[in-house]
Amino acid sequence: MDIKFHCNQNSNFINDNQMVRAFLYSDYSIEPHNHDFYEMNIIFGGSGIHCIGKESFIVKYGDVFIIPPGTVHAYYDTKNLDVYHILFKKEYIILNKDEAMTVPGFLQLMEVEPFLRQNFSGGMYLNLSKSQLLQLKQDIFFIDDANFIGENFYPLKNHTLWKILYLMSDMFCTQTKSKKTTKYGYHESQIMETLEYIHQNYGEKITVQKLCELSHLSRSTFLRAFSEVCNCTPMSYLSDYRCKKAVEMLSEGRFSKTETAHKCGFYDLSHMEKNLDKRK
Repeated sequence: MDIKFHCNQNSNFINDNQMVRAFLYSDYSIEPHNHDFYEMNIIFGGSGIHCIGKESFIVKYGDVFIIPPGTVHAYYDTKNLDVYHILFKKEYIILNKDEAMTVPGFLQLMEVEPFLRQNFSGGMYLNLSKSQLLQLKQDIFFIDDANFIGENFYPLKNHTLWKILYLMSDMFCTQTKSKKTTKYGYHESQIMETLEYIHQNYGEKITVQKLCELSHLSRSTFLRAFSEVCNCTPMSYLSDYRCKKAVEMLSEGRFSKTETAHKCGFYDLSHMEKNLDKRK
């Protein structure tokens, strides 16, 4: 999917202190684009097709999409499609990352599922029931741009969005555990659990054998399922994720290159730089 335009953070947020924006976009459709902030889309009504990366999905009432920074997506063939948008900066996640990492389902919702959605049309994703959506709308009231405008309300919006993210994480965790396999039979739930383990422990030594044990699948079944769901091998996924985290750490500037290499699970600085060069 060829990108048509890029949404810049500076043009979507008033100032550095504003972390959250929320609004309803009625009769929505949009060409392929990406942005340098997170976006959550919640389908309130209507119909259409949501294209994300290589895959396309027919949207329905209650669907929730987490769109990480840099992800190309679009909405086509829409009819009366109402999409609630919640935009939040990368810094918003970074500021509360330590606490968020302890919340069951958070990594799956924010990192693992968005990756799978771009590569696997049969993946599991969050869909809210009518009662869950009604509950959510009560919280959304407090972050909606139409209801609360100005810097005085930034703390209220920030606090409320964390509540929403944590509730959705719990819902997603419960939903995935209730579906050990889908009609596709690719053991998506087990693969998601191993991906979450990688995201939590990428700085440590991780072997295929360890991932097989976590998934409770035989080696051959696990490797086949991982390839079907992720479109890559476990070790290539691990290497790519380590590179991604290394780039993030280097951009933050908190650690030296050597410290970053060790924190991200590389043997040494040379090993990290060789892997980063391969991704260019």
